[in-house]
Amino acid sequence: MEAIIKGAVFLVSCGTNDFVVNYFTLPIRRKNYTVSAYQQLVLQNLKQVLQDLWGEGARRIAVTGVPPMGCLPVVITLNSESAILERGCIEKFSRAGMEYNQMLQNELNSMQGRLAHLGAIITYIDIFTPLVDMIQGLGKHDFDEVSQGCCGTGFLEAGFLCNPKSFVCFDVSKYVFFDSIHPTEKTYTKLFTANRPVVDLMIRDCI
Repeated sequence: MEAIIKGAVFLVSCGTNDFVVNYFTLPIRRKNYTVSAYQQLVLQNLKQVLQDLWGEGARRIAVTGVPPMGCLPVVITLNSESAILERGCIEKFSRAGMEYNQMLQNELNSMQGRLAHLGAIITYIDIFTPLVDMIQGLGKHDFDEVSQGCCGTGFLEAGFLCNPKSFVCFDVSKYVFFDSIHPTEKTYTKLFTANRPVVDLMIRDCI
């Protein structure tokens, strides 16, 4: 079992709901934390998770950053001055994510530097930059719809609100997002391709 854990690749993804729901949507956290302090809190909790994984024997750990949160359809819907007519990204959300991602990269680089001699491969997976490109950059030409989801109205539906009885767009490959939060299969494929060098590094010499 120890050999399996040591040779396994662990992918950690967290933070988006912490910011979008627990901080920006619900008011309780905002009363006690500035954006900067909350970024530090999320990062500290993540560091504990990574330390626990390391303690259990994990040596190959990849951590995804948060996406451009201001570009999520649900965030646009809840924060745009005109949710139907103005579907541009909400800058303050994406800026908070970009700042957090930089803090995360710095921490992961530090951990890698301290633990490399023990066989660690601890690295960052960037989903922010490829998503921005798909939504606002040259990559947006691969999609017809970048600011609402394929499921339902595409403005708010997610999770149980997207079910077998929900209306679904005719061609999901034309959408960046399947629902108001989660990307489509095509988008995930592009995210994987953008991070393929990191994936190859993580699985190199896996037992």
